[in-house]
Amino acid sequence: MSKKILVVATSDIHLQVFHLPYFEMLKAKGCTIDVAVEVRGNGIVPFTDQLHNLPFKRSLLTTQLIGAYKQLKQLIDQGDYDLIHCHTPIPSAITRLAAKDARKKGTVVMYTSHGFHFYKGGPALNWWLFYSVEKFLSSKTDVIITINEEDYQVAKQEFRAKETFYMRGIGVDTSRFQTSISANKRELKVAMGYQANDFILFYAANFIPRKNHIFVLKALIELKKIIPQVKVLFAGSGKQLDKMKHFAAENNLFENVEFLGFRKDIDKYLAVTDISISASKHEGLGLALAEAMFCSIPVVATIDRGHKELIEHNVNGFLFEQENIAQFNDYIFKLFIDRELAKSFADRSREKIQTFSIENSLRFMDTIYSKYISNN
Repeated sequence: MSKKILVVATSDIHLQVFHLPYFEMLKAKGCTIDVAVEVRGNGIVPFTDQLHNLPFKRSLLTTQLIGAYKQLKQLIDQGDYDLIHCHTPIPSAITRLAAKDARKKGTVVMYTSHGFHFYKGGPALNWWLFYSVEKFLSSKTDVIITINEEDYQVAKQEFRAKETFYMRGIGVDTSRFQTSISANKRELKVAMGYQANDFILFYAANFIPRKNHIFVLKALIELKKIIPQVKVLFAGSGKQLDKMKHFAAENNLFENVEFLGFRKDIDKYLAVTDISISASKHEGLGLALAEAMFCSIPVVATIDRGHKELIEHNVNGFLFEQENIAQFNDYIFKLFIDRELAKSFADRSREKIQTFSIENSLRFMDTIYSKYISNN
């Protein structure tokens, strides 16, 4: 008998970017897949049967979330789902509250955390609020899946879900990046309108406060003095984009910065990238860095639980202290002048990242899904 699954996440874009391989796998098993998201893109999610558009706003300070809860509860109560898999913090919290009655009837509730909002060294307020909420909601969860070791240890030892698993990321789709690995970087730079000797830093991230784009722009004010040909390419959209463009204009950075907007052709830009960077204040893992590492690109990123899953400092990349501009610029300059060091980092990164491939992640999730959707 076909199993019926509901997947809940913030937006259709989130599902399009991260989850299509998993949907394809579930469809091959004969599952029916409904999704509940807020439509922020084109509203098309391949391999799914029905999309429900709910007002999952990013802020907790909106009455629209009450409407989202009511709609989701009605959907769950009437949907007769065998399994509900939720992602992203706000929709996952609403889902686990709304699924209370369904769980009593046998529906399995699964939650993948893409990075808890509390973490070692994080603000005390985050621990007081987010830790408390996650611990409370864990008692309403059958399965928690984490994507880094630090989160796994907290969830396993302190939370109340029936089962907890650690998955090494949500999977890098390596098939997209073959040309990025093999092509001549200098020739590609010229073909894309850059100078052959441009030194390109690439940061793929939504323009939200957590991603800390302002740090990179502030660092660039000094960095361009020692590496005049440096260029920072920002790929992403978001509410802080205009603010970052204004800062760049005020500080005469536009010769050294390009704002690419939301891109579906990240592979094209990785093919011309010299260093992939992240200034994020906290990450569950860091998929953009993982993709760059597969393409044999050295990485420089903040010291963070997610980044530490990928990067061993001074072995396959550099990790710099949060908000330390001098340290960030020093590491960038070291890789600029020492191309052998950059190559050694890149080679080691490509070797390490193989364990984070989509194939391994699919095998992992296949085992978990099979446990809960197998025919009785």
